[in-house]
Amino acid sequence: MNVAYLKPDHWRERSDCEYEDHAPSGESYCRAFVHGNADVPYHWHREMEIVFVLRGSLRLIVNGQVCEMKEEDLIIINGDVPHNSTSISRDALICGVHLESSHFERVGLPGFSSRQYLCRTFLHCRSFMNKVAPIKSLIARIILDQADRPEEELARQTVANLLACYVYRWIPYEDAATANAQMRADSRNRILRIMDSLGDQDENQHLNEIAQAEGLTVSHLSRLFKRHLGIGYRDYSQNLRLDNCANELRTTDDTIGKIMERNSFGNPAVFYNKFRARFGSSPAEFRRGSRPLRPQSLLTDEDTSTALKILSTHAAGLGRAADLAVGLNAAKRHVVMSAPHHASLS
Repeated sequence: MNVAYLKPDHWRERSDCEYEDHAPSGESYCRAFVHGNADVPYHWHREMEIVFVLRGSLRLIVNGQVCEMKEEDLIIINGDVPHNSTSISRDALICGVHLESSHFERVGLPGFSSRQYLCRTFLHCRSFMNKVAPIKSLIARIILDQADRPEEELARQTVANLLACYVYRWIPYEDAATANAQMRADSRNRILRIMDSLGDQDENQHLNEIAQAEGLTVSHLSRLFKRHLGIGYRDYSQNLRLDNCANELRTTDDTIGKIMERNSFGNPAVFYNKFRARFGSSPAEFRRGSRPLRPQSLLTDEDTSTALKILSTHAAGLGRAADLAVGLNAAKRHVVMSAPHHASLS
């Protein structure tokens, strides 16, 4: 099974969305992932991303909009759109793929990369689930590797092409406006500047300094930050300090008190409560434990077994999905015969 997990690298220095692909080597225009409970930081990438919730619940912030997703929900996040996500339930199990839109446009889907696809099952009527069922089948087949088969790499590439073709053919869309694209770029650059400026100064004082540097009021900056990241500035800053505490608990022998003070937590009760809420254990339990930090979401054997079962069920619909992706559309009757290669062209 193709299992991916969040890398602990500095995500802001990378252009992808921080999943490590364990699939067989092949073209980079389609990469699959599976992960459990995890917080994925604010990021964007040139590829289209399709996210499918296998189990549990997930909160996505997509271009500033909150998307509450539950089991069986699916969303298409268009390329170059800022987003982050938080697993709401501890049993969350998420999968999906990244599709490089420009590749599929080059190989025969005109305008594929300029479309903004409108696919959020939690916003559509119940019948829309039937429309996304083939997408789930195709994603399932991409993830369910048959690594021992010599033709597997070609098979996965074929299914990726079918997936792009199905999205192109059946999912509603609107044309991307250049002005809106520029607005998104400017907005995300501003958020990056803010995030890069975060340090260990007093939060209230530092927020004032950032607002002044950006030419904004503090209230406007706070709203901007929450709209794009889904949480307020102070919560985001606090989470950074909590993550740093967790890292120091694992990598240093300093006392919990020293680590707490070094990361600007003055009240032990507040620190312990916030730490437990974020990591599910006390600082001492976390230090003694062997599990990795939450952002390194590795699947357990039980998670993998569950994912295999769910994906196998969806993969059973592969035949219908392929037929819809490339089948003849009799209603439009735009069908012609391809002549044999030796036929006369006159």
